Amino acid sequence: MAKARTIIHFECSDCKNRNYSKIVSKKRKFEKLNLKKFCPKCRVHSMHKETK
Repeated sequence: MAKARTIIHFECSDCKNRNYSKIVSKKRKFEKLNLKKFCPKCRVHSMHKETK
């Protein structure tokens, strides 16, 4: 059986470090997520964009 979910990672827009991950459905038809999260490397809250 094929897997219905995939793992996406969130990359910091400042330092390009991949800090967070999330499991989402492959049927999702939205644009890429942009979340404001804490980056432990930069030590600030910054935008994190979705990557594969």
